[in-house]
Amino acid sequence: MAQARVLSPEVFNVIRKDVASYIKKKLKGMEIEVTDMDLHNSSQTRTLRVYVTLGRTTNLKALYLAERMVTQELMHEFRVQVHAFYWRYMPEEKPAEEVRPAPSPPAG
Repeated sequence: MAQARVLSPEVFNVIRKDVASYIKKKLKGMEIEVTDMDLHNSSQTRTLRVYVTLGRTTNLKALYLAERMVTQELMHEFRVQVHAFYWRYMPEEKPAEEVRPAPSPPAG
């Protein structure tokens, strides 16, 4: 297996777009809907942190498997060591006219 490279800020800035598009493409292929993603270069651990916002709920096992596969592929393709993926689900807020109040119980 290839040795991970130390991510200097310069190297990180050069590969950030390629790595982000690679991750999005892989997750889309796994039918995981990504609405936002942010990559952080950790100078302390010399690794990459990936923050992913999902557009719909996804099975935790599927997220775990996706994280493992993408982490291994990033090491192989870019020689980048991923520290962790941070997943979050942000449902779209519905406009007020679509949100109906629950019917109130009859008085009495």
